[in-house]
Amino acid sequence: MNKFGFFGLLLLLVAFFSSCTNDNSSIGLGFMDQVGTDFTDTITVTAYSVLEDTINTTKLSGNMVGHLADPIFGSTVASIYSQIDMSADNVNFGTNPVIDSCVFTIQIAGYYGDTNSRVGIRIHELTEGLLSDGKYYQNSTLAYDPTPLNYSLTDYSIRPSMEVVVDTALYSPHLRIRLTQAFGQYLLDHQNDLNNNLSEFLKGLYITAVSHTGSTGYTILTSMTSSLSGITLYYHNDDQNGLRYKLGCSSENIRFNNYTHTYQNSTNADFIQEVLSGDHSTGASTLFVQGTGGVKTRISFPHLRHAFDTIDDRVVINRAELVIKDLDPNEQYLVQPTGLTLQGIKSDGSITYLPDDEYYTSSSYYGGTYDSDNHEYRFRITQYVQNLVNGTGNLTDSVNLVVRGSGVRANRLMFGGTGLTDNQRLRLEISYTKY
Repeated sequence: MNKFGFFGLLLLLVAFFSSCTNDNSSIGLGFMDQVGTDFTDTITVTAYSVLEDTINTTKLSGNMVGHLADPIFGSTVASIYSQIDMSADNVNFGTNPVIDSCVFTIQIAGYYGDTNSRVGIRIHELTEGLLSDGKYYQNSTLAYDPTPLNYSLTDYSIRPSMEVVVDTALYSPHLRIRLTQAFGQYLLDHQNDLNNNLSEFLKGLYITAVSHTGSTGYTILTSMTSSLSGITLYYHNDDQNGLRYKLGCSSENIRFNNYTHTYQNSTNADFIQEVLSGDHSTGASTLFVQGTGGVKTRISFPHLRHAFDTIDDRVVINRAELVIKDLDPNEQYLVQPTGLTLQGIKSDGSITYLPDDEYYTSSSYYGGTYDSDNHEYRFRITQYVQNLVNGTGNLTDSVNLVVRGSGVRANRLMFGGTGLTDNQRLRLEISYTKY
């Protein structure tokens, strides 16, 4: 290296470390991510799994319905409460309209569980309306007529990847449930109420599941606001046959999901001890997370603020990664989530984004996506760790691990605790530089 190159490199390093002295806001991003002279994965980590408090399920991008049986997490019933709207103003059914059939349809956007199962899905009419400014959570409920509107009380199979043929035309995958003739005729007979007082006349629908065949069951992710979803009236009148009218759900209509978990059905001793009995010693071997507002894991780094106090030099965190290992990667139906996320916790207990979250950085930087080759998730939390080491920022030394998109994801995960072997344990890997 020539003299100019040597002194140029020296000046670059001086300028770099000088910037670290004055501002840690970008440490761990860019250039520093490629540098590191020391490594540790023995920072103390503690963790335990608990039931989720509440999650807001109002007007989510999708809604889930179904019935699952899980040997680890017990059973889950997913239900939808939704307003119903007219597809056009001032409907006119003509003279003496007579129902031919009444069909409820719902578009399938995804599924979880065993599609070889059949699930007893039931449609009910709400007797309590949804508030236009209301917030509804996974445990919210509304009153409904207990008599199902289903024409037949049967169990339904799904083919989530197959198009559906209706009148020789192909449509995206959806579920079709025939409703009673009496309900269809009731709607036809109340044309004026539909036109003038819809929200009071038809408060909405409660869509739920009561049973399943097979060992697992399924839940389907649906799109209530799709043009394929809603109630279709097939009818004729004195002047014409083959008529139809659709009542659907627009993006403006209120809808929410309810999730009912029966964790007492779990047959997993660690889950019962850890989550239900609150004995957090199990967290050393096994930890759990579940979508649908189910289970989260609290992860803490109790000694991280003082982990480098014995080092005389200053420490720059080049890269910090939280590693989560899947303990059951070969599960056939109740598969692991495609993504997890971390919630920062403020001193007042409220949750917020970590400074490394993709909200501030990018998904490729932050991570949290399942690595199917290594059966693990990795989160890059460099800035969060640096703030803890420096004693800066407004976050505590604990985070919540949850399923990403928990409101519309039924996936669950059983992962390694803090006391397992190096390959399986929950751990924090830190590369750092002393200067």
